[in-house]
Amino acid sequence: MANPEHTRAPLRVNRSFRILWTGQFAAQLGPGMGAVAYPVILLDLGGTPALTGSVTFLLGVAAVAARLPAGAAADRFDRRALMIAAQGTRMLAMAVLCAGLFTGATWMLWLVVVVALVDVVGHEAYRFAERAALRHIVRPGDLSAAVGRNEARNQVASLVGPVLGGWLMAASRALPFGAAALGHAFAAFGLLFVKERLQDPRTPRGSGGGGRHHTWTEAFTWIWARPELRVLLLSCVTPNLVITGVVLTVVMVGAEAGVGTGQIGTVLGVASLGGICGALGASALLRRFSSRTLVLAALWWLPVTVVVAIPLVDHWTVVFPLAGAMAAAPLLSIILGTYQLLNTPDRLQARVGSACTFVTGVAAPLGPLAAGFGLQFAGTPPLFLGFTLLMSVVAVWVSLDPSTRRLSSLPASPDRSPGTPPDQAPPSAKEVS
Repeated sequence: MANPEHTRAPLRVNRSFRILWTGQFAAQLGPGMGAVAYPVILLDLGGTPALTGSVTFLLGVAAVAARLPAGAAADRFDRRALMIAAQGTRMLAMAVLCAGLFTGATWMLWLVVVVALVDVVGHEAYRFAERAALRHIVRPGDLSAAVGRNEARNQVASLVGPVLGGWLMAASRALPFGAAALGHAFAAFGLLFVKERLQDPRTPRGSGGGGRHHTWTEAFTWIWARPELRVLLLSCVTPNLVITGVVLTVVMVGAEAGVGTGQIGTVLGVASLGGICGALGASALLRRFSSRTLVLAALWWLPVTVVVAIPLVDHWTVVFPLAGAMAAAPLLSIILGTYQLLNTPDRLQARVGSACTFVTGVAAPLGPLAAGFGLQFAGTPPLFLGFTLLMSVVAVWVSLDPSTRRLSSLPASPDRSPGTPPDQAPPSAKEVS
């Protein structure tokens, strides 16, 4: 069973939570630096915007494809060992790339792609194990705040990473990857000091019904039975696509215009302040406004930010609409993540979490692909208008969906009354308000 609540410290003094938070922050700097480093290196090696977008699309597909196996692994195997193995593998991959960049060999483009693939797969393996372990180190009443702090951590890494990566690249193309290797090593080492058991005892394989097919479908069946969860998933799908496409467009436009990597990274980093504000303010907003109001406000706000960015994409002032868009995305993620954590039984935690992020991320690789080909063959205004139209359609759809009306509030605790099956549908908004 999960650690009893009375043995867990409040979040502000929870040592294990701080260790996980700090270690993953160090590791998250790698993807933040890669947001600048990978496109710039690919362009330096002779790649076109379409090729750069295609490679980014490939990485996104690999990340999405890794999510379901990663979730299943986190529910089946020891989560601590899985997280250490994931960070150790990423560390080795980054060290190899760092060394390879000093050789200047012609096969470097392929090495960059392979290392980036290892990195995204390792990231997926780690994050679902960490997410599922969260209920075992923080109290149920602290879950919403913990999810918010983790989202804020990711946003801070998205701020610092591009800035750090851009300026390190200005000194040496290899430095961002060396720094990423150190971050992964730090995260793996910190896990040795987390004392709590990170999962409930597992039933031996074969003792329960279902088999392998049941293992893969059970999470989706559980999700499908919950209309509120389905509408939250839909709300997160398109923002992931649009924001990744817009960010890659800003990087490529800046690189083609001769803007230095330090300046490009700084723009992306400062824009991430919006994401930090959205993540840190989510708990306070959820106390003051209904989940339904916040979801609809975020979905209608996003197309406005994309339209405003059209004339600014080649100027530093694009940071303002980018920050606005990045403020809305973590709010949607926190509402979804809190709802999922509070309602999912532990034996399904990682699988349902990975299934949710599989659904929300399945369209995200199309953003960079659209950005690469759209920028090369159509230009920025038609590309961004297409993004705006897509976001507007989703906002209308969610606004009219009857399930959205049941999102007036989130359940406050995963605890259930005696005799209530853990897989029962979560309470509706009327039942928890």
